[in-house]
Amino acid sequence: MKILEKGIYLVVLGLPLYLIRFKIFDIPTTLLELMIFGLFIGWLINGFNFKDFKNLLITHYLLLIAILLILIGVSIATVYSWDFRVSAGIWKAWFIDPLLFFIVFISVIKKPEQITRVFYCLIFSGFAVSIISFIYLIQGNLDGQGRLQGFYNSPNYLAMYLAPALIASFWILFFRFPRSAQRAELRVEPFARSRQVETTMPAFGLKTRSRTISKTILLIVNCLLLIIILFFTKSLGAWLGIIAALVFGLIIYFRNKQKKVLLWGIVFCGLIIVLVFTFLKINSIQGKLSLDSRLIIWQRAWEAFKGSPIRGIGPGTFADYFPSYPIWGVPQPHNLYFAFLLQTGIIGFIGFVWLLIHFFKTGFKLFTNHYSLLITIIMSVMVYILVHGLVDTLYWKNDLSVFFWIIIGCMVVLKFNNSKLIRN
Repeated sequence: MKILEKGIYLVVLGLPLYLIRFKIFDIPTTLLELMIFGLFIGWLINGFNFKDFKNLLITHYLLLIAILLILIGVSIATVYSWDFRVSAGIWKAWFIDPLLFFIVFISVIKKPEQITRVFYCLIFSGFAVSIISFIYLIQGNLDGQGRLQGFYNSPNYLAMYLAPALIASFWILFFRFPRSAQRAELRVEPFARSRQVETTMPAFGLKTRSRTISKTILLIVNCLLLIIILFFTKSLGAWLGIIAALVFGLIIYFRNKQKKVLLWGIVFCGLIIVLVFTFLKINSIQGKLSLDSRLIIWQRAWEAFKGSPIRGIGPGTFADYFPSYPIWGVPQPHNLYFAFLLQTGIIGFIGFVWLLIHFFKTGFKLFTNHYSLLITIIMSVMVYILVHGLVDTLYWKNDLSVFFWIIIGCMVVLKFNNSKLIRN
């Protein structure tokens, strides 16, 4: 199981590797996809335990129903698609691959400490991507609108990947400083356990404290670098999502805390809002605001949905329904919810909404001192996805679809772990 656990961390670190594409027997694939297939095969051979997996399904039967509805919806849309090859490729890469990884994830990851390592892998991956993007920035390698996109195909793609890493880094830093928060996390956080070592083993206190300070400095540097890169992507949707995520996290964490601390948190987020709206201009393409363009796209998307509400229009076929825009193509409807409505039909959309309701309901139930940091990170990231998803098509991309199911998987693991604690 240790090898499988390390394989999971490797996949999280290597999410951007979907950009390495090639064909095997004329079948398109990516390096990320092959990593997931290899991990799943390894799990079938060495890690599959029917009893444990059955217990997981019983504990999360409502989640299973939501997943089945999504799969049924996207499968129907794929079968009836007028471009079956394109739709089948998306069905495989953005639904089957992530769900295979999700199965391995919830089977192998058992403890909160492991979830923490998953987020550290995400942060490290984001740090590596931001360093490479910073090199693009200092070289002046920007797109036609002066936006930074790094090695991604779009500035928005870069922002979508880095924003969750910034949110996770912020909350880990935030929980490092208040002593009460650190004490609350001793049972679940590797870095918080270092304080326990200092208390019980004074001889090693200096060394442990030095490591803690080093990690804190690295996290601060990482946050600053991510903020710089995200700023130059000029993605207003990403910043709105980040602000919403931080405000949401502050509200749920401080709902029973002192009002003064909450007030300072709101002031902090308010300053971020002022900075973003002062310095970040809404991108325009040939004189038309992005929001105006999106309104046109959403109108067409709604018309397409009304024409085929049950079976959808087929994953990846929106560009065919919506002819090339005068300046740029529109492969997706620039809205997470329209994307599910159109490309999974009403059945898949119901499953998606069901999944989100189950996710947040579980999160609020699990929000205790033992899980406060992890739940804050997990739910904040999901809020970011949903808010940014109002103006962009999050999930509908190789790395983002896997990451979405990682977030769902983290909540599954915490619920299962909590139910075992209650039974014991």
